[in-house]
Amino acid sequence: MIESALWQMIKRHPVAMGLSVAVHLVLLVILGVGLTHTSAPTPPKHNQEKIMEAVVVDAGAVKAEAEKLKRAEQQKIQQEDDRKRQVQQEMENARKEREREEQRTADLKRKQKEAEEKELAQQKKLDQERKEKQQELEKLEKKKQAEEKRLAEIAEKRKAEEAAEKKRKDAAEAEDRRRQEEAELQRKMAEEEKKRAANNSRLQNLRDQYLLQIQQHISRHWLQPAQMAVNWQCEVKVQQNPMGEIQSVQMLNCNGSEAFRSSVEQAVMKSSPLPVPRDPDVFDKTLRFIFKPKA
Repeated sequence: MIESALWQMIKRHPVAMGLSVAVHLVLLVILGVGLTHTSAPTPPKHNQEKIMEAVVVDAGAVKAEAEKLKRAEQQKIQQEDDRKRQVQQEMENARKEREREEQRTADLKRKQKEAEEKELAQQKKLDQERKEKQQELEKLEKKKQAEEKRLAEIAEKRKAEEAAEKKRKDAAEAEDRRRQEEAELQRKMAEEEKKRAANNSRLQNLRDQYLLQIQQHISRHWLQPAQMAVNWQCEVKVQQNPMGEIQSVQMLNCNGSEAFRSSVEQAVMKSSPLPVPRDPDVFDKTLRFIFKPKA
């Protein structure tokens, strides 16, 4: 710690420390010469004069050097003081410049605040005027909408009345048309029913004639069995193609003997092809009829 403090002192005042070292060296030399003179034998006078001259010369040189170092130290101190004064002056100038800059900044802020307040006041005035104008426009718009609504209600009411009248007329006309169409339909249905009844009657007569013709045709191929009762009969189901060719025969109900049943089935098979009806509407692929021999 002591060495560090001494080194810091030497760095801060090198000239003063050099001068102090030199003075101490001169003192040590003088002390050394004095000690030598008292302890050693007295030299010759000539040698003593040389020694004294050397000591005087060295002391003068040391003093001159000390003066030189002192002047250099004073000059350095003066330069340091000048530098400090210059630094202080620069710091003072900087402080004044900073104060002037702060004042300019404050003036600018004040002017900016005044301008903003003025602009804000103008904006508030414009907003108030715009708000009043908007309110006036809204009043006019509401009045306009109310009038349009009233006119629309009148038009809607008139439209509804016209629609109701048109609907009533359309309904009356539609009812008239419906009645006429219904009457016409009933007339046509009656005519159609008459035609259908007549046609059904005609077809039924033809069908009866066709079945009678088939039974007669089968009877011609039927061979009566040895034992035969008067009331024997068989219900026959026949599948045929459009040419009258028999595809299959099915005996449904027979109240006679097995021989009678077999004779009827053989007669039907031998009757293929069956007669063709005069009217194609009478033809049917599936025929069902009662085969009953004549007494």
